[in-house]
Amino acid sequence: MPRARRLVRQGDAIYRAGDALHNLYLLRSGSVKIRATNPAGLEQITAFPVAGAVLGLDAIETGTHTSDAIALEDSLVCILPFCDLMRNCRQDFIAAQQFNRLISHDINESRDLLMALGCMTTEERVAHFLIRISERMTANGYSPREFILKMTRQDIASHLGMKVETVCRVLARLQDAALVRVHRRQLQIRNIDALRKISSG
Repeated sequence: MPRARRLVRQGDAIYRAGDALHNLYLLRSGSVKIRATNPAGLEQITAFPVAGAVLGLDAIETGTHTSDAIALEDSLVCILPFCDLMRNCRQDFIAAQQFNRLISHDINESRDLLMALGCMTTEERVAHFLIRISERMTANGYSPREFILKMTRQDIASHLGMKVETVCRVLARLQDAALVRVHRRQLQIRNIDALRKISSG
């Protein structure tokens, strides 16, 4: 299936809440934040997809997107027309399996976030967040120990259900304990085993 590509500039939306479902989007490069807003107008960052992720699965149930997908940096997406994708799934068992795995992965990501918000201390949440980023870096062929945080501290706080001041304090404590080194958005994991231990409670 031919795939049209679209360059999304930093800060621009790939789709917004309320948009009708026409396409899913394969993130080829860059990074994105998924922002949901409840009826009271409160916002939460629910995910930070990176290269390889498929965006837009939130719209499958109702046919309408329930969140905004905002580029954290200039990002490239492949456009996957939803009708074509469903036709392929009906005709190709392997394609259907792959699509089901994508949905399962999305569900598991949501479950992990709920568990972090409901069961972890603030320090455990931040450690878990950094470990998850490290694992994604490894999967995409980058250094698991040194990377740039594309999101703001406010975005991280929103994602983890914390105040931004608390995120900054936890990062400072981890740095004081020689587990990480932080300079603006540059982060180095100095003791990944200790960070994993905190992450697992």
